[in-house]
Amino acid sequence: MRVGLLGGTFNPVHTGHVRLAVEGREALGLDRVELVPAGVPPHKQGPGLLPFALRADLCRAAVEGISGLEVNPLEGDRPGPSYTIETLRALTAARPGDEFCFILGMGEFLMLHEWREGLRLAEYAHLAVASRAGAEPEADARLAAQERAQRYAGRHWPGIKPAPGSGWALPTGRSLRFLDVPRLDICASLVRARFLAGRSLAGLVPPGVERLLAERAAEVRAVWEQAGNGAA
Repeated sequence: MRVGLLGGTFNPVHTGHVRLAVEGREALGLDRVELVPAGVPPHKQGPGLLPFALRADLCRAAVEGISGLEVNPLEGDRPGPSYTIETLRALTAARPGDEFCFILGMGEFLMLHEWREGLRLAEYAHLAVASRAGAEPEADARLAAQERAQRYAGRHWPGIKPAPGSGWALPTGRSLRFLDVPRLDICASLVRARFLAGRSLAGLVPPGVERLLAERAAEVRAVWEQAGNGAA
């Protein structure tokens, strides 16, 4: 089974996350993509973060009815900060028959050397780096970003080689691929701001997420108002 992993705080999950998961599954030929909400985000702790169970429920609402998308609540069962390297180790140990691909954004990829054992992620999973597709001049910026990412990979994984088709073969035996995804300028802070202002979230989050946020509005508002709009 070829499985994509899309991690995140998901505070809350939004349409951009879902579209990235769909694009990744199709472009990479994956059997499914699992959204992996962070239990305790190492760099995004503090007030304003919805409880894990609610964030996981929002993710389930987001992928409901979408073929090939699921939610993996693994990190909610572990104490302490949620480090990606520990998640990948746990998954590969528990599911030796699965082949994993970790999907992340360009900005995150270029900071992997600052994550806990971030460069070792490629020992456990293929890497798929998302950049935004668009018309000129955005296409030039996207290509420039991919070239920068290739140089970054060359510095941190000496010996990378072009792979057949597209992407790069890493010396760990895994691959590095680039994903062109539709440009959707949606972020969780935008969704939180709209929610707190009482504005419609239509189009920003999947319908199931909008309904669940409305049902749990008192709880959500109480949490997000703790930190204004500065939460993760």
